[in-house]
Amino acid sequence: MVRWPTARRTLIANLLRFGLGLVVVAAFVPSDTGGAAVRSDGGRAADGGDLVVGVLALDYIDPAKLPTPNSSRGQSPFSVSWGVGDATCALLLRYPVGRPPTVRFDLVPEAAERFPEVSPDGRTYTFTIRKSLRFSDGTLVTAANYKKAFERVLDPAMDAPAADYFREVSSVSAVGSRLTVRLTKRVPDFPARMTMPYICPVSTDLPIEPEGVPAPLPGSGRYYVADFVSGKRLVLKRNAFYRGSRPHHLDQIAVQQDDSDATTRKVDTDAVDVDEGVSQPRLAELYAKYGLNKARFFSVPSGDVFYLYMNTARPLFRHNVALRQAVNFVLDRAALLRAFGVGTSVAGSLSDEYLPPGSPGYVDGHVYPVDRPNLKRALALASGRTRSGKAVLYTCADIFTTCLAHAQIVQENLKAIGLDVDIKSFPFAVVSRRDRTRGEPFDLALERFNVPWVDPYQYVDLQFDGRRIQATENTNRSYFNSSRYNQMIDRAARLSGQARYDAYGRLAVDIARDAAPIATMFVRNNRFLVSSRVGCVRVGAHGLDLAGLCLR
Repeated sequence: MVRWPTARRTLIANLLRFGLGLVVVAAFVPSDTGGAAVRSDGGRAADGGDLVVGVLALDYIDPAKLPTPNSSRGQSPFSVSWGVGDATCALLLRYPVGRPPTVRFDLVPEAAERFPEVSPDGRTYTFTIRKSLRFSDGTLVTAANYKKAFERVLDPAMDAPAADYFREVSSVSAVGSRLTVRLTKRVPDFPARMTMPYICPVSTDLPIEPEGVPAPLPGSGRYYVADFVSGKRLVLKRNAFYRGSRPHHLDQIAVQQDDSDATTRKVDTDAVDVDEGVSQPRLAELYAKYGLNKARFFSVPSGDVFYLYMNTARPLFRHNVALRQAVNFVLDRAALLRAFGVGTSVAGSLSDEYLPPGSPGYVDGHVYPVDRPNLKRALALASGRTRSGKAVLYTCADIFTTCLAHAQIVQENLKAIGLDVDIKSFPFAVVSRRDRTRGEPFDLALERFNVPWVDPYQYVDLQFDGRRIQATENTNRSYFNSSRYNQMIDRAARLSGQARYDAYGRLAVDIARDAAPIATMFVRNNRFLVSSRVGCVRVGAHGLDLAGLCLR
């Protein structure tokens, strides 16, 4: 049994008392340093050398202008930009990294000396910044640099994509190493939001620039941006003043823009070193050639979930829980995942839960069948409840996606319980806008739900709190609105620490079992390919630890 020193036991007790949305014990596990000097093949990691990364899009280096998550298939600017942000930023808190395929969603301090102090009302967070941090130009990183990051994101003139993530921030103050953030209301998942690279410390005189600041841009993390040409290239160089524990072996990381298929071909032939977003058409080929999670081709769980939404505001599914449950029982989740044309362990992992496995509060409720449908149970539930017997399903029609294949599988599945599904496909940007619009005439929608931070709030509050439904831009795509569940969400949100996680976990299972407005299909995996030169592969909640790579 591990016995923590008295001071650490006291800190853990206080964290649980104040209700930080995190798994606190893991904070004291040196997950990033264990084996950090060992290559993926077991050899010793040598420092030095240059590495080339191919990306699909390269638009900004300014932390305040980085894109927010989107549901682009293949590689998204979100994942690439966050990889660069993680390499150049000392975040207050972050997710740990480890050997693939293990991914952890608990939080650990990085720039903060410890987890923040939280006021009794849960509306004030105070972080103490480590005194050893320096920018790549040698200047000291202080609380004022994080204060500036908040101010730039929240300044309307900056037009920051992530401003909405921090809308509850009322004021930020900095005194020496103490950073105090005051909120307009209790936000239990606020610590998890600090893992995003938007709150990356910057110079206190960095201007407000709606187009984003140019290079060079000093970094507080393991690297800094030495050169940048939008849409073409980005060069990261080692921060000579970095004294943190996170692995950093390379002298330079060059990032170049190219189309997804070209990047995969170049990495496959060792002309480029990293492809952070292997597209669906190449999965089977690479899996057959390299295997999985060995030395070249990797696939690890993410926090993104594919759902089938049932529109509870429309006549077919309104006040029709039994039919919604029938859809969950008849859905062939394994076939949906196999539609990627490769083994299920490559594309993702089967799930019937609203929270992804490994997330705080996750409970495997075994509510619906995962490996194969239960047609007998589905027919019993659907009997006499199919109403018109017709359903309109919205899906995307973009090239190189499995949207239509998934829609056809759903169509065939629901035919077995007496529903005639009419598939309507649109370009991805169009269907995403339409199914987020209240009153849109669809009964079913296939969507991937992306998350910028991993916390039950993302999956429960955003998708099931009916009070959030508005005219457009809805995250509650099933338009589910239950006063009972709204109250249960409020009760869970008022709790703290592990009690909060446990309440959300039970609530997610309860909604899936007794209300069933959504059918979970599977959790998406992040896939990437590295050249034969690359070692020291580590992964985290958002994918590859780019700055921790080394050369063999």
